[in-house]
Amino acid sequence: MNYVALYRKYRPEIFDDVIGQDHIVNTLRNQILRDKVSHAYLFTGTRGTGKTTTAKIFARAVNCPEAKKHNGNPCGECAVCSDRGSANLDIIEMDAASNNGVDYARDIREKVQYPPVNGKYKVYIIDEVHMLSVGAFNALLKTLEEPPSHAMFILCTTEVHKIPATILSRCMRFDFRLVPTPVLAEHIAKIYDKEGKKYDKEAVSAIAQAGEGSVRDSVSIADRCLSVSGGKLTYNDVLSVLGVSSKTSVASLANSVLNGDVGQILAEINETVANGKDVARLSKDLSLYFRDLLTVKTCQNARDILCLPTDVYGALQASAEKVTVKKLLYAIDILVGLENGLKYALSPLMLFEASALKIACSSGEVDVDGLDKRITRLEQLPQNISAENQSVYIVDKSNAKSVWRGVKLSLEAKNEPLLSGVWKDVSVSFDGERNFVVTCSNGAYLLVDMQYRAVLEKEIRKFCDNKVVFVKSDQLSEGEIDRQLKGLGDNVKFENNKK
Repeated sequence: MNYVALYRKYRPEIFDDVIGQDHIVNTLRNQILRDKVSHAYLFTGTRGTGKTTTAKIFARAVNCPEAKKHNGNPCGECAVCSDRGSANLDIIEMDAASNNGVDYARDIREKVQYPPVNGKYKVYIIDEVHMLSVGAFNALLKTLEEPPSHAMFILCTTEVHKIPATILSRCMRFDFRLVPTPVLAEHIAKIYDKEGKKYDKEAVSAIAQAGEGSVRDSVSIADRCLSVSGGKLTYNDVLSVLGVSSKTSVASLANSVLNGDVGQILAEINETVANGKDVARLSKDLSLYFRDLLTVKTCQNARDILCLPTDVYGALQASAEKVTVKKLLYAIDILVGLENGLKYALSPLMLFEASALKIACSSGEVDVDGLDKRITRLEQLPQNISAENQSVYIVDKSNAKSVWRGVKLSLEAKNEPLLSGVWKDVSVSFDGERNFVVTCSNGAYLLVDMQYRAVLEKEIRKFCDNKVVFVKSDQLSEGEIDRQLKGLGDNVKFENNKK
């Protein structure tokens, strides 16, 4: 087997070759130059960002006697650097995914006591460390806490949240970031230059965008595109390899959606799917196209950001002039939310068609779902009222219960102890247009009379202009209440009508 995959062939051998992780490389390099190497490291981040590669470079660099002369990089010529894989007895690479039991950790604990053969450190690189069992982590814990002076551990994982806190606290953690698209594009261009492959700038940019920040994914896609044609690699060649719907068909569907042409939308979707395009892929392509439209409409340097062929960018500009930002945001919101639903839908095509028609029939300004959400929020506002914003609850001044509701919410926001003793035993009503009558039970009346007369009066007057009257409910007839109210005049009084 003579051919070597590009991601293996161009795997970095020194720190200078690692791309997009300068914040980590510089720190590790300086630790080597200043002899301040720690005993345990944790490399975490998404796939293909260089965790294991950096760990291997670092393991060789700490044992290389000439590393300081090469700015922290392994020299590549000494006995330590020349031995690779199983030939290097001082660098032990382990896969925790297939060796995750407690016996595996015990074996490490026993063998770590033996000193290195050639180098200064005995380095253990444990990949996918989050796959270790609880017992294995516990067995490894003591060794990480107090390792021999010659031992070093480099733990690599994509799921750092699965690692126990006791392990995390004993490691120097480094988070690997997604690599920016321009950096990936430059890296792929260098690989193609070395391979003697001609390419368009837009084609390399499309490969980098498809990699979504992962170096290995990007280089693997570049490897697939390497043999797609014997001549120059074009933008359309990359799209065909990726299985992405052509920009022309996606642009046509997007314009039909934005124009609200229902019949044309259904016809184009069915034609595209009939040609073998996956519905989920088509949905993603359409959302990316709307994203590109939004970029063109809002960014001054959109051409540099998107890096598209001139004819494709011109078509985007023409479409962007005819649509509003709100419409594009609404379309992207619908399609992004659709991604998860398509995985479990019994009929993905029908679901996608319904979503496309939903976008087409909406202006992006107001939609049924948006109105429903706003109504729900408004219905919840009385429960969320605060003392600083009591006007959130809209009170109907002609309705006694509405006024009393406002008073209750206002006092609840102030945490008044009155709540537990008054609310259940009080009823309210209006007497004509003059008086707001609060009818209390014996207990509630006494509590109000002794402590809360001024508080309640003040709160009620916030919501209505009527005079406030407090009466007891026991054995009061309507005629008796009317008689007392007529005698009150314009003053606010408490009437104890106990016979």
